Amino acid sequence: MTESNLEEAIELIKERKKEAKQLKGEEEFGFVDSQQDEKITTPQKIKGLARTVRTLQRKPKETISKFDKKTFDPGFMQRHTREITYHLVRKELQKVGLITDLLAEINAGKEATIYLAHLNGAPLIVKCFRHHLTCHKSARGNPQLRATAFAAKEYYKLLRAYRAGVSVPTPAKQINNIILMRFIGRDWKPAPQLRHAILGDPLAVLEELLEQIVILYTKAKLIHGDLSEYNILIDQHQHPYIIDFPQAIDLNGYQMQFTQKKERNQKVLQKDLKTIYHFFETKYRLTFDVNEVFHHIIGEKDYQERLELEEIKAKRI
Repeated sequence: MTESNLEEAIELIKERKKEAKQLKGEEEFGFVDSQQDEKITTPQKIKGLARTVRTLQRKPKETISKFDKKTFDPGFMQRHTREITYHLVRKELQKVGLITDLLAEINAGKEATIYLAHLNGAPLIVKCFRHHLTCHKSARGNPQLRATAFAAKEYYKLLRAYRAGVSVPTPAKQINNIILMRFIGRDWKPAPQLRHAILGDPLAVLEELLEQIVILYTKAKLIHGDLSEYNILIDQHQHPYIIDFPQAIDLNGYQMQFTQKKERNQKVLQKDLKTIYHFFETKYRLTFDVNEVFHHIIGEKDYQERLELEEIKAKRI
């Protein structure tokens, strides 16, 4: 801020003080109806102006916006004034050499947008978490860091599931709010969701899917949490692939030792199994014993503990 601008601001403050004194004198002699006066008094306005002047006197680097913290890296995909767009994603990913080109938008959900890209002719999936999530409109804090945290959690869980042997899209890389993963499909056409797929042998698909749920729980120590016909892809060989892991429950946390937490997680697992049961029962007239599969997944010890808890609750009722 220049000296001339500062002098003008000081003169303005002096004039406002003079007007305040004059207004106070008029009120004393009854020339002004104080009840009809503004809710914000003149001294308050003067304080606000003085605060504005002090802010303008700061150096530019000291004036920090709400979403532009000093600790935040202004590098790749960091934009706090606008939302991520198709052209921006392509430009930034090409700049760091992760893709050759971004081809098309495949799908857009509550939290992220899915793009089809390629690297030297090899198809890739780009999942970009939006800064302002439609399912977390009231969330506080830095939206960039929040989107990056969502991407990091999903990438970590995808990697754990992949290393455990679960059929998931192979995670390739995670950078800030973007995940690159293997493309599931054929001839540049994405694999259909389970709800749209035409199954030659539905029973074989169901058995393989239940096996994947067992591996996910016992080896990867994860519960999907939102497993349905929308989050399962069927490739050209009729193999199911589980996708969309941001809400997956990690069973390795120290909180898992608490009975209440364990019981809640087991209810989520039961919900996943019931969702799969209802889909195959409705569309293919295939059924299975949900309790038996649930018993098999969680093991004999946990199953007995659950039965004892249910008996105790029944007696209390």
